[in-house]
Amino acid sequence: MKKNRLVPLLALACTWTLLQNSAISQQMRPPDMPFPRVGMCSARLGNTLYLIGGASASMQGLHGMQSPRYMRGTKIVQAFDLRSLTWDTTVAPLLTPRVYASAVAVDDSIYVMGGVDNRGNVLNSVEVYDPSSNTWHYTDSMLLAREGAAATAYGDSSILVFGGGGNSSGPYSEVEVYSVRSGTWSKTFPMVLGRVYHKAVRVRNAIYIFGGNYGLQGLLNVIEKYVPGDGTEKISISLRNPRMLFGVAEKGDSVYVISGLGQTDAASTSVELLNLGGEGEEGDSPTTITLDTARVGFVATVADNGQVYLFGGLSPDFRSGVIPLSSVGTISPLTAVRQIPNSLPANFTLSQNYPNPFNPTTTIEFNVPPPGARVSIDIYNMLGEKVRTLVNGYLYGGKHTVSFDGANMASGTYIYRLQTPNGSIYRKMVLIK
Repeated sequence: MKKNRLVPLLALACTWTLLQNSAISQQMRPPDMPFPRVGMCSARLGNTLYLIGGASASMQGLHGMQSPRYMRGTKIVQAFDLRSLTWDTTVAPLLTPRVYASAVAVDDSIYVMGGVDNRGNVLNSVEVYDPSSNTWHYTDSMLLAREGAAATAYGDSSILVFGGGGNSSGPYSEVEVYSVRSGTWSKTFPMVLGRVYHKAVRVRNAIYIFGGNYGLQGLLNVIEKYVPGDGTEKISISLRNPRMLFGVAEKGDSVYVISGLGQTDAASTSVELLNLGGEGEEGDSPTTITLDTARVGFVATVADNGQVYLFGGLSPDFRSGVIPLSSVGTISPLTAVRQIPNSLPANFTLSQNYPNPFNPTTTIEFNVPPPGARVSIDIYNMLGEKVRTLVNGYLYGGKHTVSFDGANMASGTYIYRLQTPNGSIYRKMVLIK
């Protein structure tokens, strides 16, 4: 009887394997960019991502992606709906063409700062987009002209701009803050290291700044933590690969660090996952995700369902002069994995999720024997279609837990699978809303 009960499960496992590729091909794929660009900035209002400015022409003789002054910028702005996966090409254009500007959404408006214009000048001007009237207007200029800077909103009425380069200097370590209500820019605590073509993301009450070009000293992997009112400090973890002109996509405490230009001046296909969950608890998770096509100078974002989308940028052969990529790349969602200390299991095991049934979050515990192995945990619906990837990478030996959020999924029974070098282990779980 025991053997007979296993037959349907084995048959279903085979069905999952056969359906996996076809299920992926049947998933709704985003349409290409109507106007592909490199060096765009972006800002998000609700489920709409605005892709702003950048350069679209073929760029012959571009050396190391460090010469935006040789690009011909555009004023074009287009919007992508992250739910319907459709484009809106009726958004009003910028007042000034800009390459490698910075953009932030504050108080239902979008602020676009700096960048390089068509004459090769680094700008300190700022434009504001009002989606209700579909219009742009100029507002107070920054204290410094900056291109390749990073910007974030803080609170509901402040903007912080970090680093970047000027017309004849850079990379800056200077940080400026803008008060939307008073209409004033002022300098605040500087970064520890000057950077250009880096990224900054806000997680909880802190802003994390990482990557970028440090001038003649090369690329950075150092991560700084900035707390308004206190300044910045280096934290204990760093990027595994120094890079610039890369993409980031954040969801909750997790931040994807994607592709970009590496230390050897070659485009990278690697993806890192940072867990920036709290004071002194920052960590990273190794992944085996690699892009089919590396991208340099692109935009990344993550939808509410955890799907990551990549827009524009140049492919690795940018030195020969190419048109920016038109395809919209995707990365399946991942979740940071927590290792439970002082536990060295002898075998691969997969425990029943708890709670079960659940709504909408649950925890999955699993064991990896030492020294470690490459494993994955995937979620399937009862049709055998893969709907989520929770783990995909090398994990050290020990007991691990990973969380699953089914907020954007339908009620029902799902199968989760631990794939190991020794085979697969399956369990059922029930989502009830």
